Amino acid sequence: MSFVGQFRNGIVGYLRANIGVYVFCIVIFAVGVVFGALAIRVLGAAQKTELIDYLQVFLRGLAQTGQPVGGAAVLRQALANHWKTAGFIWLLGFTVIGLPAVALIIFTRGFVIGFTVGFLAEQLGYKGILLAFFSVLPQNLLAVPAILAVGASALSFSLLLVGARLQHRRFQFLEELAGYTVLGAIACVVLAGAGLVEAFVAPVFIRLLAGTIA
Repeated sequence: MSFVGQFRNGIVGYLRANIGVYVFCIVIFAVGVVFGALAIRVLGAAQKTELIDYLQVFLRGLAQTGQPVGGAAVLRQALANHWKTAGFIWLLGFTVIGLPAVALIIFTRGFVIGFTVGFLAEQLGYKGILLAFFSVLPQNLLAVPAILAVGASALSFSLLLVGARLQHRRFQFLEELAGYTVLGAIACVVLAGAGLVEAFVAPVFIRLLAGTIA
């Protein structure tokens, strides 16, 4: 069997063995999205007005100047944010507190997305939905699966370490660590793609929509 075939079978086997952890992460993320959308109701009228005014000023200035909002600076910031999150989650896989901490990070990511999309839809109607679709969705199509993957692998690795310590059983630590690290590296590559989309693709749509929304 070729290397590619072995790699593919290894990934499929890993996903099957850890399907429960992945389902858990997806559920936590979905709960975060729902809570984020519901959190809009907690905001007072003054807070909503302040947020929408800030958004309108940003879009109006963008529509008038026509200057791009993306670029190298946005890419650097996006990569820093994505890679810090992935790296922190990866490190949590070595700790006992990995389960609650990783779950909290995934929940927070879902909360932010749910709040952003919900707020835009509530305040701007179909225009807000379009803005959310083109400004939030593109990069998150890559970023969310990558974060969920590294989060699930961190939980699996953490549970493996805790179980081995409690049950006093041995396992192939270096082999497990290598697989865990490779998956984290793949997630970082995908997150780099998300950063590129956030810096150079989403801004194009934002500029096109700015004039119709502001």
